Amino acid sequence: MINCRKILELHLDGVSQRTISASTGHSRNTVAGVIQRSKARGVLSLNGTMTNAWLHAFLFWKKAIIRWIGRGFTKNFRR
Repeated sequence: MINCRKILELHLDGVSQRTISASTGHSRNTVAGVIQRSKARGVLSLNGTMTNAWLHAFLFWKKAIIRWIGRGFTKNFRR
C-alpha cells in the first residue's frame, strides 16, 4: 500500500518530490499522483485522525469502492 500519510507529511514540510520518492521507496510518478490527488480533494494539512488507511481510501476512493463491491458480490454469489 502507498504510504500516503508519509508522502503528504514530507510534501507539506517542503521536501522535494524526488527526495520524497527516495525516502519512501515509491516512484516519482506515485508521489506526484498522491500530491495531485490530495490537492484536488482539498487536503491542505494533516491531523491525527487522518491515518494512512483513511488517506488512501479518501484519495483513491474509486479503487476502494470497486474493491468493496467486488468483495460483496463474490461473497453473495459463491455456492
